[in-house]
Amino acid sequence: MKYIFFDIDNTLVSHKGRPHVPAETMKAVKLLRESGHVPAIATGRAGFLTMKTAREFGIDCLVCAGGSELFVKGREIYTSYFPDEYLDDFREVSKKFPDITAAVDRKFLYADSAFDPFRDYFNAQAGYDCFRPMNELEHATLCYIMRPHSELTAGHGIFFAPPSGVRLEIMHGFTEARIESSTKWSGIEMMMSHLGKSLDDVITFGDGPNDSEMLRRAKIGVAVGACSVEARESADYVCEDIDDGGILKACEHLGLIE
Repeated sequence: MKYIFFDIDNTLVSHKGRPHVPAETMKAVKLLRESGHVPAIATGRAGFLTMKTAREFGIDCLVCAGGSELFVKGREIYTSYFPDEYLDDFREVSKKFPDITAAVDRKFLYADSAFDPFRDYFNAQAGYDCFRPMNELEHATLCYIMRPHSELTAGHGIFFAPPSGVRLEIMHGFTEARIESSTKWSGIEMMMSHLGKSLDDVITFGDGPNDSEMLRRAKIGVAVGACSVEARESADYVCEDIDDGGILKACEHLGLIE
């Protein structure tokens, strides 16, 4: 029995055109389950933005918010918050740059305008109006600035020079700040410990820079489609794009399904 952890965006869910789940990806997850394996999720999305996709695939083990939230069968088993002592720093940055900053907690997305183009999509994923103004933020699992790190300066505060205890995740179009000890791989480690299972049974699929650690440290790491350089260099195997049946073909190639 293997535990196969999938990233969501561009791994389970395609964003070519309207967001959709390719039929062959859904088939792959179904066949994995029928073959005795356990499909799971490891995503940068907050838990409340993950549940809809998890239900669609029938997946019960979720590593969310880049390792800051863990769920088993809908029950939250772990949450780590952005250090409260640094939230004031984030709020100051947000006041200076309200159009490009955002944060999430366990239930809501806080933004004054940063995610406006995606409002309908995120509300559909949450199943309710998940947007709140930034001045209502009390705790956060993740904080964002919607600019690549290469464009940031000292004026962007915590996103430019994070203090001890804060980790930056450098993505192509944005920069994410979270508790230093939380990564997708640390979440997978905690999940497998909770289940009483060996890390030797873990296989990971992902495409982004924030997937590189879990691709490198898993027994087998699969980089998906037009993945980032970091993901490609960390993986044991690179599969085709998900809209070309990449997940299904990779599972067949690895002997996980017939």
